[in-house]
Amino acid sequence: MKLLIVEDNSALAELTAQLLHSLDTPRQYLEAITLVSDLQAAMLCLPEHDAVLCDGMFPLSHKSGYVVEKWDVVRQEAHRRGIHFVLCSGSASALDCARESNIPALAKPAATAEIYAALTGHRGYVVAKRPREQAPRPENQHPIGEDYVPHF
Repeated sequence: MKLLIVEDNSALAELTAQLLHSLDTPRQYLEAITLVSDLQAAMLCLPEHDAVLCDGMFPLSHKSGYVVEKWDVVRQEAHRRGIHFVLCSGSASALDCARESNIPALAKPAATAEIYAALTGHRGYVVAKRPREQAPRPENQHPIGEDYVPHF
């Protein structure tokens, strides 16, 4: 399976990719993992992937402090193409929206095993609880800007 991770926090995206790769090592189900930091790059890369793990909140621009919940654009295109979509967000409203639409969703921070299961085995997994508060946004975030495939 070729996985696309859409996450504006590059450190979190890289860590998630590494942890998923480590968990997958005995199974070798994940063929490749691509990281993108914004929705525009996600839309361009989407056709080359079998599954997408998408954050629920993105800055309006890479220097903006304002965030938007536009993840559904990626989800709709993934659905149209038959690509498995999983939302992973600290936004209660994004998780509620996903829950109402029966979209697989996980509250941040999610355990790597939960993410892996949602991506590979339990297609009907939907978040069962609401996060207590929104995930903090690190001040030193630097979007990666282009596709990034971590080297393992």
